[in-house]
Amino acid sequence: MLKKRKILFILTGTLIILVLFSFIPFSSKGSFKDQTIIEYPQSSASLEGSENILITSINREAELNGYGVANIIDSIVFKNLNTNPIDSIYIGVPLTYSDDLIFFEATGEQENTLLIERSENIMNEYEMFTIYFESPLLPYQPKEIKFAQTYKDMLIYEKEEGQLQKINYTAIVYPVFPYKAEGTIIATFEIPSSSKLIPPNKWGDEGPGGKSVIYEVSSLEPFLEDLEEETITIEFTDNSITKLEINELLREIYINPFGTIKVKEEYLIKNTGAISIDELNFEIPGPAKSITVYDDLGEILGVTVDPEENYSNLTYKDLELDLSENRVKINPETKFRFTIQYFLPFEKYISLNWFQQSVKMDILTSIYQYLGKDQTIKIIIEGCFSLDFASDDPDAIEHTANSLILVYTSDYVSPLERKEIQFTFTINFFDIILRPLIFIILIALCASAYVLVIKSRKEEAAIAAFRKELIPINEIREFCSLLEEKNALILEIRQAEADVRRKKIIKKKYKNILNKNTLKIQEIEKEIIPFKKEVMEINTTFENLVKKIELLEVERESVKDSLNLLETRYKRGRLPSKSAYMKLSDNFFKRQKKIDRSIDKSIQQLRSYLL
Repeated sequence: MLKKRKILFILTGTLIILVLFSFIPFSSKGSFKDQTIIEYPQSSASLEGSENILITSINREAELNGYGVANIIDSIVFKNLNTNPIDSIYIGVPLTYSDDLIFFEATGEQENTLLIERSENIMNEYEMFTIYFESPLLPYQPKEIKFAQTYKDMLIYEKEEGQLQKINYTAIVYPVFPYKAEGTIIATFEIPSSSKLIPPNKWGDEGPGGKSVIYEVSSLEPFLEDLEEETITIEFTDNSITKLEINELLREIYINPFGTIKVKEEYLIKNTGAISIDELNFEIPGPAKSITVYDDLGEILGVTVDPEENYSNLTYKDLELDLSENRVKINPETKFRFTIQYFLPFEKYISLNWFQQSVKMDILTSIYQYLGKDQTIKIIIEGCFSLDFASDDPDAIEHTANSLILVYTSDYVSPLERKEIQFTFTINFFDIILRPLIFIILIALCASAYVLVIKSRKEEAAIAAFRKELIPINEIREFCSLLEEKNALILEIRQAEADVRRKKIIKKKYKNILNKNTLKIQEIEKEIIPFKKEVMEINTTFENLVKKIELLEVERESVKDSLNLLETRYKRGRLPSKSAYMKLSDNFFKRQKKIDRSIDKSIQQLRSYLL
């Protein structure tokens, strides 16, 4: 027994030491280099030779999504008519809308990201952006680029009492360049499918289904100098969507080296529009599973995932929240906080190389059509020994007990924005073996504790059996029987007294019962003495029980004497009234019955030790 307890103590001590070691933070040192940045000479962007740069095609696709964000993608084909190659071009944004530009990105023909520089160069009240080609544009060679932009606060929401919500959009119709454009020049502005256009749209044609406005010209001068009006106004009505903003977003991506990726996103969304809304729409990764949506009140019902299956080959799937099922509408100028949580397959995002793991994923895991503000992304890598590489430097690196946290922050997030990063880290081998080792030790501890408990119970049973042999069972049984017989005789005398008082029996019969029972009680009191002595010598528990019974018997005799004295005083006329006598005698009788019950209870307690 002592040896097994010693082994148990050793296992417990080992477990405590391992747990303490697991909480020792390890240093994380790594070199970071953004390999996507290409350095170009600053002098390459200039207007020299701009008259020989021709734009042969412009296709502007603008999405007015109804939630307060305008997404614009310009596809432009440039042709170099110079005799020397060029490696950059200019594109302009009106200063009026410059502060509302929250996202911009340029891509080449192979969907590769191009370097774009937001300079402080102002031309004709336009802020000029410099876009660098991935390779120089040779003479008489055409090249297409795409310039994506997202603007906030470009949609104005109004609602008059009893009328539909009206949304107004005013902006320039075509992109601005310091170059001439000839050829196919089209600008298409799409509105949501639930909206309805308010005509007329000046010098614009209504598209198919009445859900878009199309503008088209054949040529443009630099800085739109040949246009009569540079700006357009599009109005439409919609009573199902309104302006929504995500004021705060905290996204935590937990990466566990044992094969778990959990995404937890806490949203604080505000309705800054003109009408109430009870539906929210998101897109989450296609292979996401175990999706839950909840807030401080508990789980939010009315969650629809389309498709419901966890297709691993889907890029994204729709997640819709119907707040009307067990929540309320989000009224104008009110906020709603909730959390979306789901799990991603480990093998889809992580590749292994011995103790190194490489993660490649878009950390903007969920897509929404609203304006995002104050976004914080925390990538929590559990069991990380060191961070070896990161394609995009984090804004901060935090350390917790045995975890490394990469923190990325953004002031604004556009629906068009993607942030795919890759990072490599070395896992903590000790942490990997520690967890299964802890489980093994815990199982061993539980098994040892079980064995000790079973053995202790057997020993207790053996001790109980040994004690049972030492307890004088016959003496206890005889002692209890004599006490019960004595109590029965006393109750018989008491009943005879009541009967003779009510004249149910004659006095002669009462005296016979009294004399006979008194004689038997005296015999029992003599006979019970040795048994009482044996029982009191067993232990203090039995001694206390016997003393309690003796005290109750004395108290019973005292009550009997008090009753006799009361009756004598009543017969002699020393009590004020019969009612006083009856009330006092009832109190004594009740006290007698209570003492009798206590004596019976003590006797039964003694008998319980015989079982």
